[in-house]
Amino acid sequence: MGNRSWLYLEHRTAADDEEAASTEFGAANNNFPVLWQILLADGAAGAAIDHQRVFGDAGTRNLASDAHTALGRVRRMQAFVERHPMLHTLPQVALQFEALALHLAALIDEAPEGTRPCLSADLDELSWMDGDAQQGGFIERSRNECNARWARVQRCIDSGNHPGFDAELGIKRFADWEGWAWQFGLGGVSHAYFNGYEPPRDERFEDFMANEGDGDEQDGEAGEDRDWDNHLDGPLWRFEANGLWGVRFSEDGDRRTVAEPAWDDIRASGASDARLLWVSRGEHTGLLLADADAPRVLLEPQLDEAWDFEDDIATVLVGDHIGLLRMDGSWLMAPSVDEIWSFAGGVARARVGERQGYVDAQGRWAIAPQFDEAEDFAPCGLAPAHTDAGWGLVRTDGAWAVPPGFDTLEWHHDWDAFEATRGGKAGLIDAQGRVAVEPVYEVLELLEEYPVEMLEASDAASSHAPPVARPKRFAVQREAGRCGLIDARGQVLVPFDYGLFESLEPLTGEERAHAMVQRDLVRVASKGGRTAKNAPWLRGIYDIGAGRELVPCRHRTVQPLTWGTQDIGWLVADPLPRAEKTDKTAKGQLAVGVLRADGSMLHPQAYPWIASPVSVSEGWYAVLVRSELRKRWSAGEPVKAARNDRDVYVWLHADGSEQDHAAHMAARHAAGDLRAAYELACHLRDGEGVPADAMQALQWMARAAGVRAPGDAPASASPGGLPEAMRELALMLRADAAGRGADPAGARAWLVHAVAHGGADDAETQAQLGYMLFEGLGGERDPEAGVRHYEAAAERDNPMALFNLGLALRAGEQVAPDMARAAGYFRRSDEAGDQDGTLQLGITLCRQAAEAGEKDGGEAADAARAKVLHAEAAYAFQKLAEDDDSRLQGWGCYELGMLRFHGHGAPPDAAEAERRLLAGAALGDCEQNLESQRACVEDLAHVLYGDRESPLFDAHKAAEWAQRLQALPEAAPGD
Repeated sequence: MGNRSWLYLEHRTAADDEEAASTEFGAANNNFPVLWQILLADGAAGAAIDHQRVFGDAGTRNLASDAHTALGRVRRMQAFVERHPMLHTLPQVALQFEALALHLAALIDEAPEGTRPCLSADLDELSWMDGDAQQGGFIERSRNECNARWARVQRCIDSGNHPGFDAELGIKRFADWEGWAWQFGLGGVSHAYFNGYEPPRDERFEDFMANEGDGDEQDGEAGEDRDWDNHLDGPLWRFEANGLWGVRFSEDGDRRTVAEPAWDDIRASGASDARLLWVSRGEHTGLLLADADAPRVLLEPQLDEAWDFEDDIATVLVGDHIGLLRMDGSWLMAPSVDEIWSFAGGVARARVGERQGYVDAQGRWAIAPQFDEAEDFAPCGLAPAHTDAGWGLVRTDGAWAVPPGFDTLEWHHDWDAFEATRGGKAGLIDAQGRVAVEPVYEVLELLEEYPVEMLEASDAASSHAPPVARPKRFAVQREAGRCGLIDARGQVLVPFDYGLFESLEPLTGEERAHAMVQRDLVRVASKGGRTAKNAPWLRGIYDIGAGRELVPCRHRTVQPLTWGTQDIGWLVADPLPRAEKTDKTAKGQLAVGVLRADGSMLHPQAYPWIASPVSVSEGWYAVLVRSELRKRWSAGEPVKAARNDRDVYVWLHADGSEQDHAAHMAARHAAGDLRAAYELACHLRDGEGVPADAMQALQWMARAAGVRAPGDAPASASPGGLPEAMRELALMLRADAAGRGADPAGARAWLVHAVAHGGADDAETQAQLGYMLFEGLGGERDPEAGVRHYEAAAERDNPMALFNLGLALRAGEQVAPDMARAAGYFRRSDEAGDQDGTLQLGITLCRQAAEAGEKDGGEAADAARAKVLHAEAAYAFQKLAEDDDSRLQGWGCYELGMLRFHGHGAPPDAAEAERRLLAGAALGDCEQNLESQRACVEDLAHVLYGDRESPLFDAHKAAEWAQRLQALPEAAPGD
């Protein structure tokens, strides 16, 4: 089900402490939709709407914002989307934003007079993944996230940056509707018009709503199927005629009226019998049995308010008093109390005047009203009740199990006990009503622990023993701030020498089946005598069964390790000491090691990571590391690690020994593992985990490809040679990576061999072979075969193949020219993140547009086509121009500027053209910008300012920019 969240439209009065009416506006699962972030910008923490928190409650407040302001943001986005240059690819997106604005406006208009509508998000379940919801930091960070998101979106709108706008909304392209509708939030809007599982609608919101209304009146069943607001329960639907409501039965083609329109309102009652409905006339409510064959009114409208049935008993209000109603419309308890709560343990708490008591399931007083305050009965059959003497525990017969005398009493389901306080101190009362722990502690908290799972016993007598539940233990704190661990009877298990206790959770299934869980171990922590509030906790391990500390509190992180069936160890981690840091040390780098079960050193804290390159200070990453280490060491294999003192990989064994990376990989290869040879070759080539050695890399890559030496012919390769190694060997031979002299013929032969021996499905292999064939490298040129291999790679979205096919089709080089297909390949290259493809897409679209404009006949259609092509080209150029990290930003500025100057795809805009060219000219004089900078400066000098036909003609500026052009350095040869 995931972590759910809800967005509501709330109608709050001026008095914020009053309960506000709310309507669900949207729902999401496992994400905080971008749409919500925009709607909630400039918001603040608000009252929690917690009725959906059925699986737990972290106690977070809602995040709320003004609905009118949010509507204004939606309308700004709507207007911007309607001007989007890519809207032609999915025009319905504009209708979605229009519908969103109209729907939100309609909900705001429904707000009662005197209330202020606001949007309020229940993000409680998302806070479970955050870690500090109780401190309120989650809502504050969420608020900041919303503000930052809207600020970026607003900047994109203000500057006309459509690509940036799309990126902020998480839209790669409009046509990928199902990929972004839910993430953005439109798919989760709580209205029938929006549906992320279906393509966006072609009809406008107003037409959809009109059709919905027509369906109710003219084609009831069809209308009902669409309008779930009028669904009551099962086959029963309500329908409206002349302002009054009736009930209709509709199932499997059987459709008939059950109750004629005669009521001002009809709604489901929540009873187990779905035919029972609340019906209203004027200000009063009654009960209708909507039986398809014999409908009848069980209770004429006489109730001032009626709440849904719970366990087939309804709470109702008549005048100033509350009563209980049965499903047949008779009184279980006539209206006689001022307030009543839900039934729990067979009784319901009720108030008469200032006193509370308990009513049983027959509507009689089980305990007459006599308490100042009271709470529901706990599963143990006791309920907290308050008198002048304080809080006590009462039984269902009214007798005191624990006499009044406590300041508070609160039942905790996970404790299976009551927390009792007196004089600011906490204690414990068990489920039998015994004071197990006197209220003497500052803090008393349950230690959440894993269940003990019995391993298979060696003798038959004990092999059928049931699983043993670990006794509940409580961390308690004394006045001096020292903490200890006690059991449910108050016996001290761990002395008061610590400040924090933690279980070893979360444990994996394999760890739960290990002998470790039979030992009574707990994680302890102290601050080592430091008093600063931000002093870190230092953790250790305490063995409760042995009554001693196993691992002293010296480490920031201590995680359990298990391998085999009996072996136990401890994964420990601390920040890398300052003295060991170098200029290559990563931020937050750790010193990780492994301890034996008794706390002695197995592997020193000399590694930033062990088993997997992740931080073990992150709880779930630590679980991954523990699982990998358990698997490897249980199988007698070592795990990989990196050294902090030098940039190399090593392999750690369960006996405490450390093995060199190259030696380990060579040993694996000697045992027949070609994958080890391939990995070692890549590491030697890239200098990853070993010193770089191009010659050794070439040798090991040849072995991974299945031959003894790099010069061996592919035909001599063993059948187990790796196709990816053949490809990489080919690239190394072509580029002369080892200084032995380039061998393009050998490279080509290895690529042909790779395709024929398992590499046909590898896009990179196909692309590289296509390149060599098309360009005639290592043999005769074969463009036709090159294109075939390019196309095989392009089927798997290989950027190189997509780009080169686009160039070939645009130029008509060795293939028939096809501008549309070229644009298609560049478009896919752009979508794969290739910025060269983005630039060439824009250029190709401009050429397509020029061809369309030059056609004879059908001028209007061709002009429209050219406009669409220019608009998409402008979008591609803008994507580059707005990206400060793009090496092609200058060319994006140049192409977009000239497009705007000539008015292609939009009216000419000399000022915008000037802005873009000035931006491109102002980029740094680095080599990658030099040519685009020259193009921008040249056109500023000769076209924008130097051409007398230009709206910006300025001879003085033209001369100034001509001088700048002369001053630019010459491009390097080959640029």
